[in-house]
Amino acid sequence: MRKRNTWLNIVFTLVLLLCMASFGALLIPHNSSEVIIAIISLDVALIALYISLRTFYSIDEVNAISRMDGNVMENERYRPNILRAVFLFPQSELLDSSEALMDYMEGLFLDKNKQSGAHLADNVQEVADLLVLIPYFIKGNSAVQLNRVSELLDSIRNKVDNFKEISDGSCKLLEETVSLIDAVFAYQKYGQIDSNPSKLLEIRGSLFFNPVTSILYYDYLGLYYLRCATYLLTGKISPSLMEIMSCIKKCKDEDKSLAFVYCDKASGAFKRAKEHSEEDMIWTGYVCFNLARAEYLMQTLSESFGETTDNEWERTINKSIRSWMTSNMIIAEQFTLKHPNSKKSWLQQAFMSEENFVRLTKVIMQIIKQQPLTDYNGNAWISNYSDLTETSFYKSIPKEDPQKLTDNLMKDLQALLKKLSNN
Repeated sequence: MRKRNTWLNIVFTLVLLLCMASFGALLIPHNSSEVIIAIISLDVALIALYISLRTFYSIDEVNAISRMDGNVMENERYRPNILRAVFLFPQSELLDSSEALMDYMEGLFLDKNKQSGAHLADNVQEVADLLVLIPYFIKGNSAVQLNRVSELLDSIRNKVDNFKEISDGSCKLLEETVSLIDAVFAYQKYGQIDSNPSKLLEIRGSLFFNPVTSILYYDYLGLYYLRCATYLLTGKISPSLMEIMSCIKKCKDEDKSLAFVYCDKASGAFKRAKEHSEEDMIWTGYVCFNLARAEYLMQTLSESFGETTDNEWERTINKSIRSWMTSNMIIAEQFTLKHPNSKKSWLQQAFMSEENFVRLTKVIMQIIKQQPLTDYNGNAWISNYSDLTETSFYKSIPKEDPQKLTDNLMKDLQALLKKLSNN
């Protein structure tokens, strides 16, 4: 770009000098009009040359800005890598890590960064990659951080609109990805069926090329359908597993049938997400856990109609547990090597809580169905439920989880064990 401007300046200077020389020559009396005509013709030709060069380079600059070649959004071989975020944000406290995340994402779209279409698409994809982590960094109703995310999305939307004015045909996928980010954030932010997380239904998921965007779309679409099912059964936005199981016994058959349809839709979406997530352990952990919940609820609903089904959900949740365990072991080893004197990062703590959350959920699922407790490979683990509280796993779970993921589950488990001991 600088070379082009340099050449244009040189040409402009030469044209200006020649025009001045020509003008001076015209002031000198000439006997022949042919000399005057030749000088004027030369000036006109030089000016035309400068204008044509200027136009050529302007068109070339527009083409360079509007080019989408090579962007990761259209790359089918692009792979997720959430582990990278652990080392990208090594801060150990919520406030520091939240600030670091927001500063990083906002920095991708600073006005001083002139962006081509491909560069803009890559940065939008970077936000999509990090979007699943936002709930860890924004806890509760943090109005300041929620507003920052909303403002960031508005900024992204404006940049995409500006790019659309230059190249309308090149940004259909870009627009759809921004709409997906907006819809996912609406689901994360409000967590309510009537607060328009149904924006997910408006997304044209078949347009997405790379696996990360496809995982994000199908996983959150599945979560939407699953939430529709649990809301139908319980009338609550975020019911506990215990509440869901209790309400199934009281529900009308038509409500249970519709809930089964929702669960089936959720299961289908999670399976599509699972197809794209096999190469990333953390995404596998997320998706398999969500799929297991849908399969478990489908099994319970089928059993309420007197049907017999297998324990497919148990194999699926075991895969989720193994994925989380492997991820956390790798993170612990690599993070210690990179930051030997540092505390566990906030995100590292979050992933450890996720592992505990999945393992506790499995235990509760098995106890509810009065099944033997098994380990993450499906082998017999504990014969008596009362022995659970003496296991190293149970004792390792913090009484107060900084992430607030396992607190309610521990209360449910304790209540369930107490109920069983009294029977």
